[in-house]
Amino acid sequence: MTNPLIGFIKTVIMFIFKKFHFDKNLVNKKIQMENGAVFTIFRRVEVKTNKKEIPGAIFLVRFKPIDMTAEENIKFSKKTMMIFMGFRGFRSKYWAVNYETGLCQGLYEWNTVKDAENYSKSIAMKFMANRSDPASVSFKIIDKSKEIIKYKII
Repeated sequence: MTNPLIGFIKTVIMFIFKKFHFDKNLVNKKIQMENGAVFTIFRRVEVKTNKKEIPGAIFLVRFKPIDMTAEENIKFSKKTMMIFMGFRGFRSKYWAVNYETGLCQGLYEWNTVKDAENYSKSIAMKFMANRSDPASVSFKIIDKSKEIIKYKII
């Protein structure tokens, strides 16, 4: 389910009931990916849940916005988060940027691979791609039962 209106309504309801935790301790820390790429974290959110199972999938996306500085993109991302955080299966996200290159990265956790696949086809993803340099847009879905993505917070 990736209907933007339903996603927005669910996100607002979840905010009202304080179902999100924004980890301010991670802001301005670095996230180093397995290929050595380093990004600065500017936001981290996690859905508060009673579920004990570990999210089953990671959605990793990279893109470079056109006609927008990194700082402008950071501000703009507050608007777009109001949609996808209400999508079925969303569990957490790191927002990050490489200030030197302008490349942005989102590292999402989803309950299932299907949830991540649904997000990859959503209007939120299409909107992001349409406002980015086409050559810079890439994403990968990782099934955590089959593959481990290595990254560390430094």
